[in-house]
Amino acid sequence: MIKRLTELFSIPSYALLFLCMLLQGMGVSLSAPFLSIYFTEQLGVSVGIFGIFLAVTLIVGIWISTLIGRRSDHGLNRKNIYLISTLCNALAYSGYLLFQDFTTLFIYMTVFTALGAPGMPQLFAIAREAVNKSHLTDHAFANSTLRSAFSLGFITGPLIGTLLIAAVGFKGIFSGTIGVFMIVALLITLFLKSNTELKPSNTKVKVTSFRLSQNRNILLPFLVLTLMYIAHWTSSINTALFITHNLGGTTSDVGLVSSICAALEIPFMITLGLLSAKYSNRILMMCGAILGGAYYIVVLISGAMWQMLAAQILLAVFVAVISAIGISYIQDLLPSMPGYASTLYSNASTIGRLIGSLVGGGLASIVGYRYSFVFCLILVIISLVMLAVSGRHSLNEPKRLAV
Repeated sequence: MIKRLTELFSIPSYALLFLCMLLQGMGVSLSAPFLSIYFTEQLGVSVGIFGIFLAVTLIVGIWISTLIGRRSDHGLNRKNIYLISTLCNALAYSGYLLFQDFTTLFIYMTVFTALGAPGMPQLFAIAREAVNKSHLTDHAFANSTLRSAFSLGFITGPLIGTLLIAAVGFKGIFSGTIGVFMIVALLITLFLKSNTELKPSNTKVKVTSFRLSQNRNILLPFLVLTLMYIAHWTSSINTALFITHNLGGTTSDVGLVSSICAALEIPFMITLGLLSAKYSNRILMMCGAILGGAYYIVVLISGAMWQMLAAQILLAVFVAVISAIGISYIQDLLPSMPGYASTLYSNASTIGRLIGSLVGGGLASIVGYRYSFVFCLILVIISLVMLAVSGRHSLNEPKRLAV
């Protein structure tokens, strides 16, 4: 594994992209865990209004990402797209420092959060093109390692955020997030090379002729990832309350469960990248779905905290699969359209997060916290069936047209 990591980090720009991903994970997680508290206590809005705020910004972000993703594969400079998106993310978090009126903040954040949304897909697309240029075939390993950097940053961010809030209040975490995105923007400006020389000047991909709904080979994987993310976010919403209400656990138990899963995700992501050299991404996705289903079954029958703690091994593998292997699965179906492929993956995860967050609470209020996991199990089973019937080969991509 050391040799493969050495080869990977010897690829020009990969170490820089890894660092940028680490910083982005840290920047987002500095403030993300505390946003609901800020909106309800500082701005005085209800949890429901906060949910609407998140939903609107996510939906607009999906729209902007899709527009940019389609056009980025025409030969646009991904460095510029990534840089502008990063600066827009910094501007978005500046809104928390500039505006105390919720309506004004809502409009401002919707605009700049949406403009910042293409950043993550373009980072993966840049990495894919860098790996392609190096002739390294470990695409899944490259994506898994890159994605593990985000998880590592997401683990450390909340710890720093807690210290900043204690020291200077909410302004501290928002200023910290802005600072992190500005550091990323500086790194991009100084060290990231343009990708425009990677594409021949006499060809381009007619991305506009491609429609997701018209090709089963890409639509099914997209739906599979969306369903898996819905299951994951539905369970995430209800896990803490299930532990405290059904298992008699404490908030410390909730934190321990989350920490175990987050800590295990990183080595599992790297391991899955290594396994991708022997097994197809589709097979790994199916294994992830099976283990995800096993996790939900354990939760359904669990009666003690130790069972929940042990089950985090299953959940960590499931999350590692959809996070690290999922993007390679989509990219391999569209090998010459990395921008659009990465955007499809990002949109699947965002839609899953949105629907899962909205459905999770309502479902638990109807059937209870424990039996809300039945819904998650059903979604994973449907995903497994769809993976079984999905195509095994690459998508028949839109033809290249001479300029």
